[in-house]
Amino acid sequence: MTKTLLTYMNNSELSRLIAHFFSRPVLEDIARRGSANLVGCELAALGVSSGNSQPRAADLFEAAFATLSRSYRCEYVYKAAIANRIVCGRHSPRTASLAMELGVASSIADVVVFNGTSTAYEIKTEYDSHRRLSTQTADYLRAFDKVYVVTHPELATHYANLTDERVGILSLNGKNQFSEVRPATADISRLEATTVCRMLRQNELMSAVQQYFGPQPTLPNTHIRRYYSELFCQLENARVHSALVSAFRKRTTTNEMADFITKMPPSLRALAFATPLSRPQRQRLLEALATPLSKIKSPTVCL
Repeated sequence: MTKTLLTYMNNSELSRLIAHFFSRPVLEDIARRGSANLVGCELAALGVSSGNSQPRAADLFEAAFATLSRSYRCEYVYKAAIANRIVCGRHSPRTASLAMELGVASSIADVVVFNGTSTAYEIKTEYDSHRRLSTQTADYLRAFDKVYVVTHPELATHYANLTDERVGILSLNGKNQFSEVRPATADISRLEATTVCRMLRQNELMSAVQQYFGPQPTLPNTHIRRYYSELFCQLENARVHSALVSAFRKRTTTNEMADFITKMPPSLRALAFATPLSRPQRQRLLEALATPLSKIKSPTVCL
């Protein structure tokens, strides 16, 4: 990538390249290296600048995200808004958990928030197709209390007409603020225990069953999942939903994880929820993001 080539690229093309930096592999690489100099060099080569002579990587990520919000409102912009406005704004990372790309039946939910209840968010940007929306939302209605489609303001009415009336519609404006076009219908009576059961890890499934049925016999490893699944599917829906919410909240609402999420730059909080890191890796990541980057003499050599 040369300066000459950059001059021939429009804002949308540059923004698409910048969007690739908001990914788990990039965050994992910084956490592993304990340095963000390489990423900083690459972002600078794409023309990202925080206005400081020696910025921190956190500053460059914030500037990069601002570029996406203006020029390329991709799926990650919506995910970041959910993390910041809903989990870290309306709720708290100490009480609410966020899961990204969560498998549900034959679909994958873009974002699910677990606080006192469960809410799935299917993101449909102006670049997306509605082709699988009906099957996606049908799967989510089998597993979560509330389901929303989140989209561009100009597409909100279109998606309201396409979706089940039980599905809510949210629009995200240019300031990354949400407006509720149609509320979601909360209803755990429609949940299917078999669908929820497959979303739980084995230890979470065993804990839920033992909570309601008491201690269970010791079983061979090859029989545990099937045995506990059969018992779980005998639970009433209120307990099925409670087990789901409890399991996912426990995954990320520890004090240590909540502190980590809070300290991350807002642009990276959604990724922080989604990227599995050890305690030392989280600390290295925070330090790398907060450390002023080494001066970049020739950013064009980075790409």
